[in-house]
Amino acid sequence: MNTKKKLKIVNSNKFGLSGRTILGVDNKNNHYIIKNIKSRIIMETGKKINEIANKIRSKTKGSVFLATTAPVCSKTKQYLEEKKTNIISDYIVS
Repeated sequence: MNTKKKLKIVNSNKFGLSGRTILGVDNKNNHYIIKNIKSRIIMETGKKINEIANKIRSKTKGSVFLATTAPVCSKTKQYLEEKKTNIISDYIVS
């Protein structure tokens, strides 16, 4: 049985990010970039996500993930995984 990750919203400003960027954190101090969009995530967006992930990594020790329910282009998925940003789609924001 696959359980959903429970994420708590954190302030993205403390990482030097835009206030429009939605970040979540789990109980193991892993950070999640939350993208709730309907359209496919393509490489252009993937590169922006990687920049955000690098800013988060510079200020924290936990892993960084992309939390999205949107479909992700296969090349973008491979790119993000090579950059150590895994993708999850099974999560709850509280």
